[in-house]
Amino acid sequence: MKKTLTIFFLFAFFNIQAVVYDSVEINRELNQPELQTQTQHYLTRYSTDKNPNKIIDELIDSDLIPLQKEYILYQLLTEISQQPPQDYHQHVVDLMKNYQVQARRDADEGPLPVAIFNLSSKAYGIENIWLAYRTEQRFNYLFNKNISQAVKAIDVAIAEQSRPQWLGIKNSITALSEDQKNQLADYLSDDVKVNTGLDKLISHVGLETSDISLINKALDSDQKPIREYTLRKSVQHLPKATARELLLNAAQKSQDQKFSISLLHLFSDDHEVSDFLIEQLNNKQMADSAAFSLSQSTNINLPQRLLQRFYKSSSETEKNHILLALKLNKSRAAQLAIGDVKAKLDNETKQSQWLKS
Repeated sequence: MKKTLTIFFLFAFFNIQAVVYDSVEINRELNQPELQTQTQHYLTRYSTDKNPNKIIDELIDSDLIPLQKEYILYQLLTEISQQPPQDYHQHVVDLMKNYQVQARRDADEGPLPVAIFNLSSKAYGIENIWLAYRTEQRFNYLFNKNISQAVKAIDVAIAEQSRPQWLGIKNSITALSEDQKNQLADYLSDDVKVNTGLDKLISHVGLETSDISLINKALDSDQKPIREYTLRKSVQHLPKATARELLLNAAQKSQDQKFSISLLHLFSDDHEVSDFLIEQLNNKQMADSAAFSLSQSTNINLPQRLLQRFYKSSSETEKNHILLALKLNKSRAAQLAIGDVKAKLDNETKQSQWLKS
């Protein structure tokens, strides 16, 4: 009862504050040529007037219906988001962060109407774009001045866990010359220890420069998300043979064996990799990942190898995961192997019933 009353009062509040439009009304109003003319009029005045804040106030106080007014405000924010930060934009961004949206539509789910143009979210997004831009400019300066100072500043930024700042840092690193990137990689290799707050940077620079020693350093991180990110992205940044060797070693020796085995599906046509994966089918901890990776192979001889191993095996773990690999493999050879197993299995066994499911 209490929940119902809460929803009722919220609905009543939104009804007082909002104008709810249906899809027909929204399409009709937003496709009016007059609205496009008015939009361009306000955007031009905002960008050319000596007092742009006055233009915003005029727009908000105008007799335009909420849908039209908020459409123009949203278009203005979109235009601002595509420009470098400028102080005079701050007024409208701050205003829109707390703007009470009136133009709403019925939600796809839930009882309350939702904003047609989420001006607050757009405004906060602009501030994030500005923060990323300013961070990039700051680190462009720091990298040109002193790499050690730049790395110390990155340490502080990483600790703040700000996505826009991290994006700005990555953009700044991307803009470095090859010589500067190599200097940064050397500094991180020689002067920065893993697990001291900079593992994220070590991983990123290692991948950006395809520096295998730095990548291996990142894989010693205590932070599982960083290790997994490094392994996953290594395929995009390293030569194919190097990435294969890295993942195969990680699958055999590292604390990320299961995750590395799942990534080996990218190399499952390789004979050494498929041999390794087949051996993991009898390992209860690794068998499901190995079966998935084997299922992605396009090697037409692999299904027959798996079938022969199935008939020779006395391990239920291995046999079940051989069947999983074959069932997930959509090749004609795999389907024939499955058919062979079905024909020889007792119809009452769990394996037979599962294959028919």
